[in-house]
Amino acid sequence: MAKSILTSIFLYFFSNQILMFELKPYQTSYTAKPSGTVIESLEKVSETSWKMTSIGKHPLFKIKQESIFRLVKGNVVLESGFRKLDVLGGLRKDHQSYKVEKKDDKRIVSFSFGKKEGSFEILNDFYDNLTLQIQAKLNFLEKDVIEIDYLNKGGIKKKIFFKKESEIIYKSKPTEVYEFTEQRKDKKSFSFYIKRNSKNETVRVSQGGPGFNINWELD
Repeated sequence: MAKSILTSIFLYFFSNQILMFELKPYQTSYTAKPSGTVIESLEKVSETSWKMTSIGKHPLFKIKQESIFRLVKGNVVLESGFRKLDVLGGLRKDHQSYKVEKKDDKRIVSFSFGKKEGSFEILNDFYDNLTLQIQAKLNFLEKDVIEIDYLNKGGIKKKIFFKKESEIIYKSKPTEVYEFTEQRKDKKSFSFYIKRNSKNETVRVSQGGPGFNINWELD
């Protein structure tokens, strides 16, 4: 569900993209009819590190996510994070956390997922629910197909997104966007829409599956 709500590869046109999108602290909100809300924020926590937080409430679930990361030559490099998802008042729980540490010349991810704990070596940068959109704004706008390593349930999986330029109705006005849609083999769906302007705002996140269809829109 919203665990897909609310970025790694490298800058494609490095200098041009930096001029288009500059990482700055912010706090913003999204709403979904009839009564869903998400508060999303980004803050700088040190000279090199950023923290992104998302807190969402919906009649079907509650979720809190946090990611701490660095930017290295236009790359999002995750340091730690967590996600706490409670569905239907806690009937189903999805709680996971992770931390990346360097041991000798290796990068090791220590994680917990429910009662499961462990660690494994990573060879490539990976992304979680929050940082995917940041990396998209830094690099993916010039790509039609993107493949990323994604942290999920204590492991790494591949995710593929298709990007196209389209037009949606946002705040009652036609709005040009970059539309990113995840390739999935199940009956769920996930897309996000980035406004085609210098701010590269995410104006809509859409999620669907058996029995639900949610559109989160930037307030």
